[in-house]
Amino acid sequence: MSFSNIFFAAICLLCSLSFGAIAIWAFKSKNPIHFWSGSTVNPEEITNIPAYNRANGLMWLIYTVCMVMIGIVSLFNIIIGVILLVIICAPGTIALIIAYNVIYKKYRSTSTTHKISDSTAKTPKAVIIAIIGFVLIIFVLVGTMEYYGLKNPVVNILDNSIQIKAMYGVNIDFSEITNISLIEKSMDNIGAGTRTDGYGGFGETLKGNFESDINGKTLLFVQSKTSPTIKIERIEKKDVYISLRNSTNTEQLYRELISAIPLK
Repeated sequence: MSFSNIFFAAICLLCSLSFGAIAIWAFKSKNPIHFWSGSTVNPEEITNIPAYNRANGLMWLIYTVCMVMIGIVSLFNIIIGVILLVIICAPGTIALIIAYNVIYKKYRSTSTTHKISDSTAKTPKAVIIAIIGFVLIIFVLVGTMEYYGLKNPVVNILDNSIQIKAMYGVNIDFSEITNISLIEKSMDNIGAGTRTDGYGGFGETLKGNFESDINGKTLLFVQSKTSPTIKIERIEKKDVYISLRNSTNTEQLYRELISAIPLK
């Protein structure tokens, strides 16, 4: 799993802690808890405070478990994690509002009438704005990550090294290169193996560290279904594989590499 997967999962798990704290507060509170920020629920409003708080605690506990599960899923597939997070942040929050209203109406005392203050009445709009902003931030972050993940690597041939600019980019000294070959196969056919710390988002793009029984530990910058594939063998370091979206560009890069780099 890649750093981006771990980072995103950590965010989800940290968020779950705050929701879990609300659940614990609901279960332990002696007074009726409130839902909206800046509002209060007076004891005389509720007929059975322990049952009301338990119902709220269970609601927040379910939401916490959902957030934890999203974090776990994100470790293996960040795209599915993002989709689930958007669902739980938008429709999920609306579901929370509906659930709370059901709980409140169930335990509300009918013997008293309570006036909602102006500040409390305005809270839902502020919450909705915050949710929309949070979802947009998530989309921007993930969109940016996917943009850089899907881009072809930029390969520069310098005086004494090859510079690969990309997610999980690397500089390769000429002195550590033992061979450069052009394999008339895609990485899928060669055998990409298992991602250990790399990118494998939408489409066929694979970048980062992979491991397979056939090729051992490798560093990939490839379109997995596109051939040919450039293989750079190194002394006591991972072999590097490169394939661009356009096969002609891959072949041109190979010619530039073998003409510029003195091999032993």
